[in-house]
Amino acid sequence: MSDATPAAAPTPPRRKTILDFVEWLGNKLPEPALIFAILAAIVVVVSAIGVSLGWRVQPVRLQAVKVQAVDPQNQPIFNEDGSPKLVNKLKPNGRPETKLEPTGDPIQPRSLLTADGVYWMLSSMLRNFTTLPALGLIFVAMLGIGVAEKVGLFGAFMRLLAMATPKRFLTPMVVFIGANSSVASDAGYVILPPLAAALYLAVGRHPIAGLAAAFCGVSGGFGGGFFPTGGDGFLAGTASQAAHIIDAKYHTVLITHNLYFKMGSAIVVTLAGWFVTDRIIEPRLLREIGKPGDVQIESKSLSELALSPAEKRGLLAAGLTHVAVVAAFAVMILVPGMPLNGRGLPTLANGQVLARQSVEVYEDIKLAHDKGVTPERTLVKEPLIVATTGKPSLVERPEHRWSQVIVPLIFFASILPGIAFGIVTGAIRNQQDFIQAFYHGIRGIVPVLGIMFFLGQFVNYFEYTKLDRMLAYAGGSALVNAELPIPLLIVLFVLLVICGDFAISGMLSKFAILAPIFIPMFMMVGISPELTTAAYRIGDSVVNIITPLNSYLLIILAVLQKYKPAAGLGTQISLMLPYSVVLGVAWTAFLLLWYVLGIDLGPGSPLTYSPSE
Repeated sequence: MSDATPAAAPTPPRRKTILDFVEWLGNKLPEPALIFAILAAIVVVVSAIGVSLGWRVQPVRLQAVKVQAVDPQNQPIFNEDGSPKLVNKLKPNGRPETKLEPTGDPIQPRSLLTADGVYWMLSSMLRNFTTLPALGLIFVAMLGIGVAEKVGLFGAFMRLLAMATPKRFLTPMVVFIGANSSVASDAGYVILPPLAAALYLAVGRHPIAGLAAAFCGVSGGFGGGFFPTGGDGFLAGTASQAAHIIDAKYHTVLITHNLYFKMGSAIVVTLAGWFVTDRIIEPRLLREIGKPGDVQIESKSLSELALSPAEKRGLLAAGLTHVAVVAAFAVMILVPGMPLNGRGLPTLANGQVLARQSVEVYEDIKLAHDKGVTPERTLVKEPLIVATTGKPSLVERPEHRWSQVIVPLIFFASILPGIAFGIVTGAIRNQQDFIQAFYHGIRGIVPVLGIMFFLGQFVNYFEYTKLDRMLAYAGGSALVNAELPIPLLIVLFVLLVICGDFAISGMLSKFAILAPIFIPMFMMVGISPELTTAAYRIGDSVVNIITPLNSYLLIILAVLQKYKPAAGLGTQISLMLPYSVVLGVAWTAFLLLWYVLGIDLGPGSPLTYSPSE
């Protein structure tokens, strides 16, 4: 008689799905930093090809078509000097009719595979990185946010809000907290989903429904929220740089450029997530798995959700400190004569008057002399030679002072409450504890700094070769001639970003690739950079919860397997797919409604673009 155990029957191979293919393809892509390094190399090669083939693109300017004004009797109207009075010609839909007018000489590419090109790449490498507009914004904002996150302020605040919410409104509160958790960097991914699952179980609801609602808010609502974030700073800086490709006079895009729309979006995400969770996800879970009582959880986990006395005192101290910081800034903004009241003065501290001066940049002094100009001294310590090309004009309407201090406000409004919370709870006992908390935010952006180094090279290579302007004018002209309605362009761009989310992970990486191309093109058909950014937020956010490239999917999967051990990545994606569809439809419709109503997207952030005079 044999004691051998019979071999188990072989498991039939599982049929591959589209999601399996997407996951496989995404895993084959390089890391984001390498993607930008590859893109920079492609620009180098394409610039040389363009020069050898003699590529040329004619710059154009979008102008309104003018016709002579007439009175009700259809008689022509003239100005006081006898000249015809011209007005905009209107289309049947009431909008001004526009046309493309050639402006300036045709643009030709500039090769980087020349002696001058290679020298420029080497000599400008440091400047390409350090002058990225978003670099300082992210760095300073994350210093303050990192302290508040490290001492546990954000985690305690999320627990307080979630546990103080009535059972009936638990879902909207969880989704709403998640949609605003992006201000705490990535803390929302780690804290809120397991917390929501435990809370749902404690009140007799299905824990996986709580997990799904939290993930919907944190990841699906990442582009919404009531507060500016470090990511907003990156988007603003990148959008400004992209806008200046075709309009150097375009105003600086503020970190609050989508603030009003983000606030409205947080409400839309909350309502959509509430509907999907309570009407679709939880009923399905109860039908398939059974009642929540069948799911087991350690009792110790529930008791740990309660705030300790020290945390309660810490939250009170942090809240009072936050109110004091906001009040101090409000006084400085609203009270006449205070530092942040009114507009900035067009003078420097030494009394010199600020003025706008057009300049032309030359690669070398010989080229400048050949054109008959006398170049000024080189700026900074780089091979940059400029010559004035027109009369200076006074800076008569500088930006509001408060709009230039948003990042310092975020810094102080997070670091000071964080310090207060840490001191009261004992998380900060000495200067070493504070410094370690201070460094925590920097450690979190180290990968971003690596990406931004190669991003800086790519963006500046693109600009130096003039390929950015050539692509913008060629693509923009095609869009104008196609005469597609702006709402359709918005929807198509959202869909493009959604597709890109299955190939490249990370909000910042994709925007850095798309912004230099689509922002200038859309500006030529009257879409502002701020509106393009708002559409980008939607496409990026709604797919975060299902794309296999989201690195936080594994964290959420670990929590899911606690309540459903057999769950895999496919289980999780199928769980979140209804959220992605409903959010995509509802959020895009909300943006289209916002556009129709003509409401600014944020302070000084219009929906439409008009060329500078």
